Amino acid sequence: IVGEGTGVWNFTHVEDAAEAVSLSLEGPQGIYNIVNDIASEMAVWLPAYARFLKAPEPLQRSVKEELLINGPTSVFRATEMRGASNEKAERDLGFLPRPLQWL
Repeated sequence: IVGEGTGVWNFTHVEDAAEAVSLSLEGPQGIYNIVNDIASEMAVWLPAYARFLKAPEPLQRSVKEELLINGPTSVFRATEMRGASNEKAERDLGFLPRPLQWL
């Protein structure tokens, strides 16, 4: 977890992605975000995923350390990224993502 871990992420189950492709073939043309309904901060989802995998708790790293090791893109994703909305896909395509078992 970098800094406060405030970067917001969404996830997509592979079967949801396949279903969305199928729905989009018959739905209105457009660009759709195909993600789950729960956007979650890194500080929330990463420990939950580690527990699900029965892995050790994630390590903490300062923003400065992360910049030196992996650069600004990694820092952005971990601290500033904002989640996506699937509202358009739900409304126009009838897309309903499954809940993530591990979150």
